[in-house]
Amino acid sequence: MDELDWQALPDFQKMQYRFAARIRDPQGTADATGDLAEKSPGLAETEVDPTLPIEERRWKAYEDLFFNNVQDFFSKLFPVLKSVVGETRWAELVREYMQKHRARTPLFHELGEEFLVFLQQGYDPQPQDPAFMLPLAHYEWVELALSVDEADGFENALGLTADLDAVYELSPVAWPLAYDWPVHELGPDFMPEAPPEMVTTLLVYRDADDVIQFMVLSPVLYEFIQRLANPDVVEIVERPTARTVLQGLAEALQVPVADLEGFAQSVLQDLIDRQVLRPVV
Repeated sequence: MDELDWQALPDFQKMQYRFAARIRDPQGTADATGDLAEKSPGLAETEVDPTLPIEERRWKAYEDLFFNNVQDFFSKLFPVLKSVVGETRWAELVREYMQKHRARTPLFHELGEEFLVFLQQGYDPQPQDPAFMLPLAHYEWVELALSVDEADGFENALGLTADLDAVYELSPVAWPLAYDWPVHELGPDFMPEAPPEMVTTLLVYRDADDVIQFMVLSPVLYEFIQRLANPDVVEIVERPTARTVLQGLAEALQVPVADLEGFAQSVLQDLIDRQVLRPVV
């Protein structure tokens, strides 16, 4: 509901909005209207009692219940981020999320993505906040995202042999990722103030046992996988073979293609065995 006709709402719905606003922001909503006044002309003039007939101790119980549930969930989803910013700042971030962000989903497993949107668009950075908060949060979110992804992996790839002249496809539950920050190394004991010169490249995938696995990739291997399973090329027949991709990489690196063939053969076989890649038959 982007535009709310406040005056048209029945009184019980007005009370629900006020109740939710108070739960989100106990200290900042004296009339428990949240940001509805900006979207809903007439809200401020409504005759519905803004205080709501609820005892303060009962308010406190509801406030703590909702806040603790949200904080608990995000703490489990983003444990490294929480440890980096500290308990106090983490609680502030969760409260700010509740105050400012309007999630578009009621599903708990999708709230992690909502928190990423909040970090991108809604939150107020503080001087003590590390510059890598968003990429670190994204890296931590990926594990949940892949674990609940409904796509199927490559269950029939075992026993296949790598062939440089074949065309390959990437498993839908395998994500090559690139970050400016070394997200897999960040933590309370390693908090660089600036990103390194080299981009961090990773492969995160769900294996045959539905366990999320993480691989650190060299930039060359990352580029090889990206070119091999180019998502921008929809038609499989238009995708390049592994050998063609290798030739392009050799030209970019200014090395003989023969120097890369042994590397490519072993890498392809490893990724096939991991059911990350499979040749298109």
